[in-house]
Amino acid sequence: MHRFLPRRPAVDAPLVAYSVLLRWLSVCGLLCLLGAAAFYLAAQLGEATSQHRRDMNAAAYHAQLYFDQREALLTYLADAVVTTPARNTAACSASNVEGLHCMSLGSTADGWPLQLLLPARTESTLDALGARLLHASSDLGVPMRWLHVPQHDAPPLPELDPALLQRHALAARDASKVFWVTSPSENAPINLYRAVGGSAGPDSWLVLVLDSTAVAHAIQTRGGANVTLLNPHDRQVLSRPADAPLPTAWLDAHRQDAFSVVWERGLPRGLVLFKGIGQDGWRLVYHLPMARLMRELGGHIATALLLCLLAAIFLWTLLRRVDRLLIQPAYKQHRQLLESFDFGATVIDMAPIGMCVLRCSDAKVVLENQRARDWLGSDTRKGDWNGSWRQVHSPDAAHACTTVDFTTQGGQQLQILFAATRYHDEDVLLCTFNDISQHQQMRAALEAARAAADATSQAKSAFVATLSHEIRTPLYGMLGTLELLMRTPLDARQAQYLRLIQQSSSVLQQLIRDTLDVSRIESGQLALTEAAFSPLDLAESTLRAYADSAMRKQLQILVCTDPHLPALVRGDADRIRQVLGNLLSNAIKFTDSGRIFLRVRLLECLDGIASISWQVTDTGTGIAASEQARLFKPFGQLDSQARGEGSGLGLSISDHLVRLMGGDLRLVSEPGLGSSFSMILPLPVADGSDDVVAGGDTPHLQAHPPVYVRASIPELVESACQWLQRWGAVARPYTAATVAGATDAILVDSDPRDSVTLAWPGGRVVALPEAAEMPSQDASRPNQLTVTLFSIRAIAQAVAELQGRAHPAAAAATPQAADAPGLRVLVVEDNPINLLLLKEQLRTLGCCVATARDGREALAYCETEQFDVVLTDLCMPEMDGLTLTRKLRERGFTAPILGASADASDEDRARALHEGMNDYLLKPISIEALHDALRNVRNQVPA
Repeated sequence: MHRFLPRRPAVDAPLVAYSVLLRWLSVCGLLCLLGAAAFYLAAQLGEATSQHRRDMNAAAYHAQLYFDQREALLTYLADAVVTTPARNTAACSASNVEGLHCMSLGSTADGWPLQLLLPARTESTLDALGARLLHASSDLGVPMRWLHVPQHDAPPLPELDPALLQRHALAARDASKVFWVTSPSENAPINLYRAVGGSAGPDSWLVLVLDSTAVAHAIQTRGGANVTLLNPHDRQVLSRPADAPLPTAWLDAHRQDAFSVVWERGLPRGLVLFKGIGQDGWRLVYHLPMARLMRELGGHIATALLLCLLAAIFLWTLLRRVDRLLIQPAYKQHRQLLESFDFGATVIDMAPIGMCVLRCSDAKVVLENQRARDWLGSDTRKGDWNGSWRQVHSPDAAHACTTVDFTTQGGQQLQILFAATRYHDEDVLLCTFNDISQHQQMRAALEAARAAADATSQAKSAFVATLSHEIRTPLYGMLGTLELLMRTPLDARQAQYLRLIQQSSSVLQQLIRDTLDVSRIESGQLALTEAAFSPLDLAESTLRAYADSAMRKQLQILVCTDPHLPALVRGDADRIRQVLGNLLSNAIKFTDSGRIFLRVRLLECLDGIASISWQVTDTGTGIAASEQARLFKPFGQLDSQARGEGSGLGLSISDHLVRLMGGDLRLVSEPGLGSSFSMILPLPVADGSDDVVAGGDTPHLQAHPPVYVRASIPELVESACQWLQRWGAVARPYTAATVAGATDAILVDSDPRDSVTLAWPGGRVVALPEAAEMPSQDASRPNQLTVTLFSIRAIAQAVAELQGRAHPAAAAATPQAADAPGLRVLVVEDNPINLLLLKEQLRTLGCCVATARDGREALAYCETEQFDVVLTDLCMPEMDGLTLTRKLRERGFTAPILGASADASDEDRARALHEGMNDYLLKPISIEALHDALRNVRNQVPA
């Protein structure tokens, strides 16, 4: 039994329990199978035994009937023997004729003749029973003879001693009894005899001879059991089969008629049935050896054994599978659990943090590690173990997970984390202690470092902003003076010198702007201003701003826009214009010949978000793949382009702006093939943009007369046709076959200098790069209008004029001095140079100008005089522009107020608009920018 007990109860007990239970279960199952097999075999044995018993009883019954019939027949024949006087012998002989066979059997001892009266029916019975009738006498003078033989077959007389018969009769003391006699020879017949004559010492007998073969056939069983015929002295007279005699040991314990099982040495040896037959004490024994019975049950035994074997194999396989799939994994999991428990205990002991376990029922410390003892004390019942951390987080709140900071008596700062769990079948609270003393010191140091970094960043931003402001102020004086000087009569050399100065000043202005943007990017102060704008107008206006620079280098610059663009989208238009300006400026700078193309396409519009691609391609020198990544880094320039102008900040700032707007800036370039920069931006479609494909403020064209578009670039022809079709015209590309039937048609001729001069009979719109937005008419050609190539709206307006339906808003399309004459403008500026420049710029635009040097003087002017527009600087002594605007609005001043400042920060712009200004101008201020601002606020001037 000790083999089933675990050697290590804590580790092996589960596995041993599983194994013992499994083994006992398998043993019980096997015993049940064996018991079922035993019951099955016992049932089959009982059935076989019952069947053999029935067969034996039936055979014994038939054997007894067989012998009883013959003994009764012999008794009948013996009773048919009569003693008759001699005078009746003749009468007996005469009876033969009448069907009665009278046979003489000799005479009795008294001399009386014996006659056997044998009717013919009795002879038939003898024939049917297969019996032979014999007469024997002890009188030597009377020979033994056959009285009746079936089929008149007279076999040899049997060896029969009449003296022996007489002794048998005398021994039995009953002359009427039927005696059985057989010779000891093999296959000897069985003789049934009975005395006749009635004397006390009979000397005449009737013998019924039974053939042994017939007897054996009569006594055998259908079940195949052995049969043995015994005489009164238990001598085996007849056995069938002959080679299966009855064991003599079976006769000792069975003397009565019965069926029983013969046992020998505690084992069953066979089945036996004893049956007494006849009047002479003979017995019939049916017996069946157990080995033969087992052979008969061999199939059932084999089936049971096979089933037991299969069941044993199945149980063994099942045990192996259960052991492999359940017990071994369970044991492995148990071992892993123990190892995990041991590992956890080791980790707790070796953890660099303090750990303890509080029992929720009584708040007692049930487990702690060495680090907790080092920090809180070795005695868990006093000191820091009973500190405020324990009262703050009582065990009643075990289901919470809280962090508490605690300072020990030694000044050590600990962070304590509580979590509810279970330990040893109890609700406990797991507490971890983390020493945050160094962390707090580092945190304070980091806070101080961050504060210093923020102060440095703010100081740098303030320095850059101040520097930008201080540079922009004299730069405005220089650029404004140059702009005014350009409007005076100059010779060719003077004009060239002024253009060179203007270009250098523009580069300096762009450098200042890029430097300020880099500073904002580094400090994280660069923000986007979202507003609704037209992507079509933005692309065309940006291209027009760089058209002069491209044409001075004799470069062809073109714009092609997608007619499916939304009318209005929301985004930071100024930043998009800045990125496009950088891309166009670089393309112009590094392209010596060929063309520059700006394409704007709508990629998709899903859920109100329009994905728009702005692509700038050129035919410049191209950029190698190994050098492309360097372009997007600050101050990154290619070695081959180091001779060019610029600081290398433009693409870096552009990439940051595009990513800030959620877009992507891509470059595709090959040396010698040019470059292609693509800016892809997701922009929300603005509310109120009902016509998302045609645009908002657009001309309304007629279907007649038709319009034909002629250009050297098929892409421009297709784009122009689609735009004109969107606005109502019937537009087709021009072909050579068009002239014949186009007497009233309108021809849009895009830059005809690139193609052969064409004679056109109808109206013509000539689109030239150097032309203005407002269509102009040549007096010598009344049916021809000239308009800029860079505005599809201006082209459509010219077509509408030729069709007789000019757009009502066309008059305000092009800036001119007539927009501003007569405006009374008050200029408030503390810098005398800037004040003079603004005064001269406004007078150039036809305005009446009054000046003030600070806010107080301007406020006094507004109390005594009426002004249409106030243009004020933001930074002034005494009273700045913001205060002036607020006080004017408080006093009911409703005229437009324009702010001007050299500070390019978004905060100043937002603050100015918040105080009530209508617009914000950034110095240096060009005449065109000033004109645009006045035009935008002209409608707000009180009548």
